[in-house]
Amino acid sequence: MTSKYIAFIFLLGLLITTGCNEDTIQPQLFGSIEGQVLRKDDLTPISNVAISTTPTSSSVITDAAGNFMIENVTIGTYSIRAEKEDFITKLEGVTVTGNNTGEVIIRMVKDTSISVPPTTPQVISPLDGEQEQSVNIRLEWISVDEDEEDMLLYDLYLYEDQQSDPILEVMDISDNFLEVTDLQFGKNYYWQVSAKDGRTAPVFGMLWRFKTEAFPDYRFLFAREINGKYDIYSANDMGDEIQLTNNNGSNWRPIMSPNRDKIAFISNLGIDLHIYIMNRDGSEVVQVTILPISGLNSFDLDFSWSPDGTQILYMRNSILNVINVDGTGLSVITEAPPGTTFVECDWVGPGNKILVRTLGNAPYASDIWLLDANGTFIDTVIPDLPGSTGGGVFSIPGTKILYTQDISGFNSITGRQLDARVFQVDVNSGVRVDLSFDKIDGTNDLDARYSPDGAKVIFTNTNNDGISQKNIYIMDLDGENRTLLFENAEMPEWK
Repeated sequence: MTSKYIAFIFLLGLLITTGCNEDTIQPQLFGSIEGQVLRKDDLTPISNVAISTTPTSSSVITDAAGNFMIENVTIGTYSIRAEKEDFITKLEGVTVTGNNTGEVIIRMVKDTSISVPPTTPQVISPLDGEQEQSVNIRLEWISVDEDEEDMLLYDLYLYEDQQSDPILEVMDISDNFLEVTDLQFGKNYYWQVSAKDGRTAPVFGMLWRFKTEAFPDYRFLFAREINGKYDIYSANDMGDEIQLTNNNGSNWRPIMSPNRDKIAFISNLGIDLHIYIMNRDGSEVVQVTILPISGLNSFDLDFSWSPDGTQILYMRNSILNVINVDGTGLSVITEAPPGTTFVECDWVGPGNKILVRTLGNAPYASDIWLLDANGTFIDTVIPDLPGSTGGGVFSIPGTKILYTQDISGFNSITGRQLDARVFQVDVNSGVRVDLSFDKIDGTNDLDARYSPDGAKVIFTNTNNDGISQKNIYIMDLDGENRTLLFENAEMPEWK
């Protein structure tokens, strides 16, 4: 074998050996990355976080529990990037080894450097321009803050028509509504709401308007004592009530004018007792009397409108006065005999007659007189009977009279009555009828008056202990169908 041939064989073997070593393939290994994204402050999961890696692999989104999974990732070390709006982007490292899962927990922090303001408040109720709204109303609106971290608060401003300063300012309201009570009837009101999140400037809604309902035509008036103070209320027979007086004094004995546009009442707002007049909604209170109304017991005192509504008839102890409703024209109608004072009175149009109760030297010593409008004595309608007398008042045509009488005949120096009943007496015949035959034993019926149509009687009933609550009832003109109308109420008026 020649030397050239041997060299060729050696070179060929070397080439074959070298070629086999270069063709050897190492296997490629894969794993996965599993993780969870949490809030750093309270470790609650964060959903919808965008997850990406460096080196680049698949991108995924966290689920409702903040979890994510990236599969088929080649082995190696990765940087995990977590991104979500309003959060600071966070990077975390993780190493993936062959056929294994690299686990990572990412804790993200809210980005407080950027805040989106709340949306402009929008009205829900009452809608702008709505009419006939209740004087006790719920104001409701809506605003949204996309930043879940912000605590949304509201400021509310309420204005009366033609007023530049708000009558109500409520700050830092956490709800999107506010209950407002005791507004005035028939008034225009304007209101505005601002929304604030504590990080951006307050966002103001529009100025919205609504009008309250007109003052209701309630037919009943009465006085109510609460914590020793009397005030006057207007009401209907459905249980709706409106407090008409709210001053520093007590106010009682409400009487409606003949044309139903004014209410007269007694008040101790000043040093002395005086008669005042107000509108039916309680506004524009005006003192009428120059000389005070006075008598032995302030809460027994009564007065009367003239039939045409231009004058007030009232007493000053033993003097019976009449005065114009504007406070002018004070004059004396008549004087009571020595040792006698006037307590109650009524004035009827038909026949132009006056009814007046006198009081002697004791609370139970009373009789009721009939007078001409000029004060001339006509007759004693109810003489001084055993037991206390109350009233009286004329029927609409003036032919009958309501009054009360304690039929027990109990004569107490304190004025206590044991069995006071409502009676109706015919002025001409003198025939009287007991209307309180169905009264509960141990109680008194007091302050009786006719209904506007003359078919019913309204009155006060109370326990005869003299300290129990007083309640107002109505009954038919024959005494049947006694019905409770108002609790904790007295001195009724029905027009």
